[in-house]
Amino acid sequence: MKISKTKKKTEKIIPSNLNGISKWIKEYSDRFSIDIDKLKQTSHQFLASNNFKSNEKSQNNNNNNNLNDNDNDDDDDDDDDGGWTVVSRSLKKTRQRMIPSTDKTLNRLRAKHKRSNQKKELVNFYKFQMTDKKIDQLEQLKVKFELDKQRIIQMRQQRKFKPF
Repeated sequence: MKISKTKKKTEKIIPSNLNGISKWIKEYSDRFSIDIDKLKQTSHQFLASNNFKSNEKSQNNNNNNNLNDNDNDDDDDDDDDGGWTVVSRSLKKTRQRMIPSTDKTLNRLRAKHKRSNQKKELVNFYKFQMTDKKIDQLEQLKVKFELDKQRIIQMRQQRKFKPF
């Protein structure tokens, strides 16, 4: 297949032996044909330039860190050793759109959500639950009363108890 260029657009010259569907199939396959060697070459060039840039940045960062040893790095709690930000699974849509999705903030949001759900939960929905709760409270009061009685007896024996 030959390509002839004009001033405005390129025209494809298709061999005359192809007609109909075979011609269209050939045009379609030519549109997406890839030169593998050229693709490898461009990808290698890109990776080499990217590696060079990242090496330069790391050297600059190391030089800056050596100069600024007195500075604290505690303000970067969300960053890893390599400068990567730890990101975990995303939450569903929230009212606050600009929430950073780091582990620290997600754990804080989960704890807040858990507390709000506990407030909404109906503890004593059924009557037997309310009676059980009252019985438990009475038992706790009885235990406290017995402990207080024993403490008062000990204080009387030591002659330190003076209620009036």
